[in-house]
Amino acid sequence: MDIRKPKHPIRSVREFLLEIFTVTCGIVIALSLEGLLESRRDARLVRDTRQDFAAELAENLQKTQAVHDEAAADEAWIHAALAYGAARLKHDTSKTLEDPGSRRFVALRNSAWETAQATQAIRLLRFDEARALAAAYNDQAALNEISARARDQWLGIAAADDVADLSDAEVRAAMGQLHVSYAYTASMAGLEARLIEEYNVAQKAIKR
Repeated sequence: MDIRKPKHPIRSVREFLLEIFTVTCGIVIALSLEGLLESRRDARLVRDTRQDFAAELAENLQKTQAVHDEAAADEAWIHAALAYGAARLKHDTSKTLEDPGSRRFVALRNSAWETAQATQAIRLLRFDEARALAAAYNDQAALNEISARARDQWLGIAAADDVADLSDAEVRAAMGQLHVSYAYTASMAGLEARLIEEYNVAQKAIKR
């Protein structure tokens, strides 16, 4: 903002006060316009941020729900595999073990959260919005980490040769892996259930 000095010398108190009034009005108008423009920029940023979050939350919720729906079947197969291993160690050949098939592990996106932090848009959201989003994305990060470990564990089990040809020592080792995999599966199922609720809360918060 450029404040220029008067074109003519000030000859009276009245002229001085008029000059002060004119300058003050100019400053107030300039600051008001600047504040209006900043408010409009902030409003646009908040709108874009909410839209970004809405899309990402919907995608992550769909992925989490799909994987969570398969948790019971995954746990059931692990129980069956452990029962099969126990029978094998007793040389009981009456039990069979079905192929577990493909297993999905969730990988959830967090680009909206990182963008909101980088642009500081998260500071422009209401407190209830920021709190709900923080809760969801914190648990999401934990689930991503556990899922990555569980996937590595599961790949080790899936890479095993024909189970009928395994020695007793190999069966015991495989059962140890299965116990670890079950612990991961149970932990993920609990986190998924909580995260689904948190996603729903966050979606409602940003739509208010």
